[in-house]
Amino acid sequence: MALAIMDKHDALYFQRRADEARAACSHKGGGRQSRIAGHLALAYAALARRKAASEQAELSD
Repeated sequence: MALAIMDKHDALYFQRRADEARAACSHKGGGRQSRIAGHLALAYAALARRKAASEQAELSD
């Protein structure tokens, strides 16, 4: 399932989503919602790194 989602989006998409989640985290003012937004930002950043590495590997082949 996750790989299918990654195929539809590029690394820039995931980086933008990570940035949006980070912004949401800072505007939540702490608490559970802020922690969730922070975890979401970390997940999107990891997806962005993975997708960028995948795209780079495709270019080098």
